[in-house]
Amino acid sequence: MIRPGSSPGAKGLNVDFGVGAYLLPAALVFGAPANPGTYEKGLFCESLELIERVAGFAERGANPLRVVADINARLTHTACIYTTKPDVRARTVRFEKTVAANHTTYSVYQVQVTAHGVQKTEIGDIEWTFSPPLTMYTLRAAAPTQTVSH
Repeated sequence: MIRPGSSPGAKGLNVDFGVGAYLLPAALVFGAPANPGTYEKGLFCESLELIERVAGFAERGANPLRVVADINARLTHTACIYTTKPDVRARTVRFEKTVAANHTTYSVYQVQVTAHGVQKTEIGDIEWTFSPPLTMYTLRAAAPTQTVSH
């Protein structure tokens, strides 16, 4: 911002860059988060209830791609993502609970989704990032139960 009473060609130009002038140096000093996450495939939903709903339909043999498309259409936004390729970059926050689907028990985790999709171009890969990250929930294979043998 050029201060009032000065002209762009004036000697001793007084320019005010504001807070934005400090953001880049701060980003360079502090860097990116230590663990931005890993690329995963599977089901990601904005709530536990939606994860349970999709899992329930899958348990009854429904196509998860169709179920997710229907949920997103009814809610008129992308409430769930279902991908068969590792297109979603997510960082695990915490374990939530276990659910049954397709005759298997899965663990549900809260995750921070930071990106969804990568487009290959002539100059490299473009990653479609979310800012800020989205809090979502995902299904993962449940850890085997530990038994004690004597």
